[in-house]
Amino acid sequence: MGRADVTSSVILVVAALVSGLAFLYYGFRVLFQDAAKGEFERYGMPDVRQVVGLLEVLGGTAVILGLAFAPLGALAAVGLTTLMVLGLIVRVRIHDAVRLMVPAALLGALNAVLAVLFLSA
Repeated sequence: MGRADVTSSVILVVAALVSGLAFLYYGFRVLFQDAAKGEFERYGMPDVRQVVGLLEVLGGTAVILGLAFAPLGALAAVGLTTLMVLGLIVRVRIHDAVRLMVPAALLGALNAVLAVLFLSA
């Protein structure tokens, strides 16, 4: 294994853990914290809160498991990227401040990179 292979493997592991743990954290918040209920009401989409939370938890878990089975990680990363793009669209439509869009934008970009890394693993 060459130096570039080791570096890309380390980047993949760190990125997958950051993404996976972040989505587990946010997913459980969405599912179980009252503040998240208010946020989804503010978005005008209270009925999708539990689906979004579940997708975040499943996606975060699958990204981490992708370290053992790369196709699963790639699929999860694509799904989480899509979820973040949709979240950004909602925030733009309700005219949220840019600072409130940064986490979704960063997590979306991270997962887009992860999808590529998993596919090349």
